[in-house]
Amino acid sequence: MKSAYYCMIPKTILHHPKIKANAKLVYAEIMATLGDDGVCIKRNIHFANVLNISKDTASRAISELKSFGFIHVLLELEKGTEKFLKRYITPMQNFLWVNQDADTPYMQNTIGVVNSSAGEDALNYMQNTQTLLYNNNNTDKLYTNGKKTNTPINKSINDEQLKYIKEIVNSFYTIQSGRFPHLYNNWKEDSELINKSINIIYDLIKLDNVDYKLIKRVISWALQDRFWHKNILSLRALRKKSENGFTKWNNLLTKYRSQA
Repeated sequence: MKSAYYCMIPKTILHHPKIKANAKLVYAEIMATLGDDGVCIKRNIHFANVLNISKDTASRAISELKSFGFIHVLLELEKGTEKFLKRYITPMQNFLWVNQDADTPYMQNTIGVVNSSAGEDALNYMQNTQTLLYNNNNTDKLYTNGKKTNTPINKSINDEQLKYIKEIVNSFYTIQSGRFPHLYNNWKEDSELINKSINIIYDLIKLDNVDYKLIKRVISWALQDRFWHKNILSLRALRKKSENGFTKWNNLLTKYRSQA
């Protein structure tokens, strides 16, 4: 992947009083090296070489852009060893036009509130400052290429339940694999991914008393949302707690209901 002839820095970032010049240049290079899937996989050494900065400076610049909500970062690590394999950087374009306090990093400014559309969610922020929503200030992790475990499907799931849960799971990964092919290589053959996803959906129904139809509606909505389709990359994470103390499902459901 080669850099584009031009680099682009949106005015929101270029004139940002708290983002350092090096971070602005790193953002421009991120935009210039996006793949067809809208993701940059360049390492810090690349930014160091082309921008004549150190790798540590490049790392700090990426952390700075992430803290203000302008990029999302996903790390691919080896299962079991935590060995770094690849980093995926996605520009969060919907954050560029939100009327945020320019002096405050994203996580502090929104207190966990995320915007998924420019005008509508800027208004939602003012109206729902007490609403619990997912915050984007964290680096997500994806574990691959390690020793594969063999998680079985929960024996409590009957054939009828398995049928409609599989419908949710297969639909989700079919759509997401088209958007992020680098994350879902041969997902249909990955029994660990499928079985764990099925078990998590079942746990939402059985342990958390969530209606199946609601799960289906919320996930379908999330896959169409400009923010959430990039921030729900695996159904296995739905019951894991976020930094705000609530599960990703709870944050997702709260956002869904605020949009209804």
